[in-house]
Amino acid sequence: MCSNLSTGPAVGHPDNQSSQLVGRPQPGGMRSPNPERESSDRRQSDRALRQSEERFKFIARAVSDVVWDWDLAANTFWWNDGFLTTFGFAAGELEPSVGSWTGRIHPDERQRVLDGIHHAIANGAELWEAEYRVARKDGTYAFVLDRGIILRDAAGRGTRMVGGMRDLTAHKQLEAQSLHAQRMESIGTLAGGIAHDLNNVLTPIMLSIELLRNDAANDPRHQKLLESIYTNSRRGADLVRQVLSFARGVDGQRSAIRLRQLLTELEGIISPTFPRNIRIVTEASPTLWPITADPSQMHQVLLNLVVNARDAMPQGGTLTLTAANVTIDAQFAGMSKDARPGGYVLLQVTDTGHGIPAGLRERIFDPYFTTKKPGHGNGIGLVTVHTIVHNHGGFLNVESEVGKGTTFRIYLPADPALRSTVTVPPFAAVLPRGRDELILVADDEPSIRDITRQTLEASGYRVLTAADGAEAVALYASHATEIALVITDMMMPIMDGTMTIQVLQRINPAVRIIVASGLDSWKYGAGAANSGVYDYLPKPYTTETLLKVIRGAIDRPAAAAVA
Repeated sequence: MCSNLSTGPAVGHPDNQSSQLVGRPQPGGMRSPNPERESSDRRQSDRALRQSEERFKFIARAVSDVVWDWDLAANTFWWNDGFLTTFGFAAGELEPSVGSWTGRIHPDERQRVLDGIHHAIANGAELWEAEYRVARKDGTYAFVLDRGIILRDAAGRGTRMVGGMRDLTAHKQLEAQSLHAQRMESIGTLAGGIAHDLNNVLTPIMLSIELLRNDAANDPRHQKLLESIYTNSRRGADLVRQVLSFARGVDGQRSAIRLRQLLTELEGIISPTFPRNIRIVTEASPTLWPITADPSQMHQVLLNLVVNARDAMPQGGTLTLTAANVTIDAQFAGMSKDARPGGYVLLQVTDTGHGIPAGLRERIFDPYFTTKKPGHGNGIGLVTVHTIVHNHGGFLNVESEVGKGTTFRIYLPADPALRSTVTVPPFAAVLPRGRDELILVADDEPSIRDITRQTLEASGYRVLTAADGAEAVALYASHATEIALVITDMMMPIMDGTMTIQVLQRINPAVRIIVASGLDSWKYGAGAANSGVYDYLPKPYTTETLLKVIRGAIDRPAAAAVA
């Protein structure tokens, strides 16, 4: 009966299947002694059946969960609109057949689910139930709980199943988060106990070294040996102290901290543990503003990011950690939805690894999304980073290019009450203005195009905007004699920045171009050298940076504008 479970014909609504439903009177039997009564009874039966199926249809449309009806004898299948909305499909996108359902069951679970249905139907069960994963339109999988009631004929054969499917994805994620929190709590308790014991081991060693130093004062060889032991013991003690700080959890009290010291401590932890083929560079301003934050959470943010950077460089590379004071103005805030004008400390974690494909970049902060192999990542590291940064009133962004690396930028609000230096307001200086020059801005982000246009127009420039390289080329071809400068993003659809630059230079070899990118590596890499573009605008940029770079590019003598 169910051997053709996944290949049934196109499905009609139950309204169109009344001849196949259980209990329908069948022709060819003994003639009734009263044909008129028989005809009346049949009409009443048909009317009741139609009313029952209409009620089923209206109820199925009213509920948000998936409701389905499967005629086993005809192997036809019907579901309500809940199936489409739950899994992201539009009406008409799916063939209304059994195969459209079974074909979307996760391959690892499909046979288990089908075997369970066959077993329930064949062995007289009234109810079938299973949890499994179903593919959404976007390729991800939803966890569902599926239940079906099996209707049987007088001989006990299964003739029809009616059931419902509920999306359990959010519940499963919360359950996994709870389990992970419990595991992390256990790990923290264990780490704290180990650190405590290690401190007990290191303390007498370090005290003994101090005593032995006096006894070996006249023996240089012993002094050198003791100094080596003492140095390594101190290093071990520092590591233990860091383990204890992590083990205290993420709900500690916030206090005034300087991130320069935090970066120094982090470098001390990762330098001896990361592969030797990864070079670690740390740069932090000596006048870094203090922030009010939980030290353990800040450690966790940076540790998650540097571990991801390490994993992105299996063949080695450079990991750069930087921290600097930045003042965000209205231009910058308009380009970043979570930014607010004011003073921030900018933390940057940059690797030269394999990069993040454009199609995955928007999902990296989704819970449990990971590109790592099973057992090498649980998909909550970046979610944790995102949550901690936002809970501290900050924001973050990421720029990445496949094969060139990734940069995470974390902006944490500086505490004005703790600043030891006076900052100059962002518009205190006299900024260079335009002289009615026409600027072409190419960027696929509408918010960036809009705020850049407004800033330039307010500063004496005329502006044309393009959403991609192809549009930029078309506009330049029409206004080549008028356009004084082109600002182009490097990561755009249809035609990226590199191709756009090449085409523009074919139209006009002397075209002046500024590259806008979040990847600092582009400025120093083959892209800049090969394209002949000397001006670079790091994203996100302030009004002051934007206007100074533009003025410098326009005023540069023509012979130096191109390679």
